[in-house]
Amino acid sequence: MSRLLEFLLGSILITVFTVAFLFFSAVHYLLRTGSVADCAWYGSAQAWIDSNADGQIDPDEPPLSDVKIHVDDVQNQFVEFSWPVTTDQDGDVQLSVSIPGCSGSTFEIFVDIPEGYRATTRPRIEVQPDPWERLSTERVYYFGFAPER
Repeated sequence: MSRLLEFLLGSILITVFTVAFLFFSAVHYLLRTGSVADCAWYGSAQAWIDSNADGQIDPDEPPLSDVKIHVDDVQNQFVEFSWPVTTDQDGDVQLSVSIPGCSGSTFEIFVDIPEGYRATTRPRIEVQPDPWERLSTERVYYFGFAPER
């Protein structure tokens, strides 16, 4: 009888711990992402010093680090609906945006123009992401800056 009782109590404990683990995993996921997203859009951006101010990346032009890049959902009027990201030492940054319900959205990717520079490309780029597009499709958005004179 005591072994049966041990077995039942052990089974109940295992079940309770499993349910608690699943519950707290779900809560952690929701708090980490801020919402439940059905789809996500991925892209990247690159900032560089456009020495000749022609709006094109040339092989000898260096990257520009510490440029803040923002993404707004202009169609749904969500301003700053993702955290601003900063370019690394190679002038690159990865963008990732959750799309609840896989709804059609129009994003605007824009930069804070660094002090001492002027933009040589459009500082705001409108993007209509396709969450069903292959992940292997490269989406890079370029932002060039020339030193002010």
